[in-house]
Amino acid sequence: MTLFLIFAVAIVIVLLCFQYWPANTIDIPKYKHDVAAIEYVLDHPDVLISQLGFPAAGTWYENNKIGYDYIMPIDLYTRPGSPSRAYFIDIAGENGYMILDSDYNLYQYQTTGDYPHLTDSESIYFSPYDGIIYQYKDKTHLVNGSLQYVPDRRETLSAYTGQRAAGDGDIFQPNAYIADRYGSKYYVNYSASLPNFNYVTQGETSIYYRGRGSRSEGNCTLNAIYNALNYISNTSSSGSLPTSTMTTRVDAKKDAFYGKYASDSSYVIDTPKTLPTLYASIREYAIRAHGYEVEALTQLEVEDVINNMLTTYESPLVARNYYSATYFDQVMVPISKGLPVLNNVTRSVTYGSHSMVVTGYQVYQATREIGDLHYQSYILMLQVADGWSNTPRYYDANFNKSLEIVTVFMDKRSAK
Repeated sequence: MTLFLIFAVAIVIVLLCFQYWPANTIDIPKYKHDVAAIEYVLDHPDVLISQLGFPAAGTWYENNKIGYDYIMPIDLYTRPGSPSRAYFIDIAGENGYMILDSDYNLYQYQTTGDYPHLTDSESIYFSPYDGIIYQYKDKTHLVNGSLQYVPDRRETLSAYTGQRAAGDGDIFQPNAYIADRYGSKYYVNYSASLPNFNYVTQGETSIYYRGRGSRSEGNCTLNAIYNALNYISNTSSSGSLPTSTMTTRVDAKKDAFYGKYASDSSYVIDTPKTLPTLYASIREYAIRAHGYEVEALTQLEVEDVINNMLTTYESPLVARNYYSATYFDQVMVPISKGLPVLNNVTRSVTYGSHSMVVTGYQVYQATREIGDLHYQSYILMLQVADGWSNTPRYYDANFNKSLEIVTVFMDKRSAK
């Protein structure tokens, strides 16, 4: 009899565990205390029609209640190290989904699109900066097309307050920029940054200049690599990376392509030039391994150049490129661990094709009331070493939602 009771208790525990497993739906009546906000949404379709833009036709409600295909508990990430629980409601038919929690906070919604395969995913979470991320058949997928409420998003060719160049970057006063571009209701909810970062410009690390312009030979990628590794040289992961006080005189006449630019009257060549030893090593390897010359190193070669330097100078770190990465996983989490991130963009309005180091971030938040719901809207601003300025600048990650190539540092042991 005792064995039977033990077996019965074990079965009950297993079944309860499966009720909370993310890939299973929730029995709403049984867990009313967890899903009060969901019940409100299901009972008030008028809110969705009038304020969220859901179509007033189709199969999305029955008998004055919202119809849904499934409701799934998922992890919500708004800041590194602080996950919470939210719920994914798949609206019946082809009428989209919404993400909300038990405190009447609505984080995102979409009025069209059906994702029945999410119930089969190995894991799923949501961050306001990237949307829904899920693992399916050992691959990471991002659910795109989500709506974001961003007030007063004017599109002009002029710079906003606190910005030196129009577009999504070269922002030196983020609070003033946010207020001018998006409205005054946004406030800094939280932020993180790398302490004592040394911002070195492209002009400081260049040898070839077009008329000695401050942005010089277009060596943004080499300069970004140097800025990131120079910061690491002052951390416990430095290995034997040369510090910024170690310098080397570089003779450009020994470059294989020196003659090409010496014969071009539009170029001025500063040689020999005293450069940081670390930058000189980066430049020498880029020339030898990838034929680097003015504006010639591609972003795809960043990972190799960095890893060569990390190996040469015996650092315990390794660099890894991520394509179509997420702001939360590949930017915010590394910064919270004290490591810089290289963000390589090709479609920036301000920078065009450019490499820069992410040195921190600021998360702005605003709330608007939708019935009894609180719609949370976020704007992510990246603090960057953009190579144009010797002080921090900011990049509007909300303006350009697509991360292209991101290079992340990690411990070699965790990378295996």
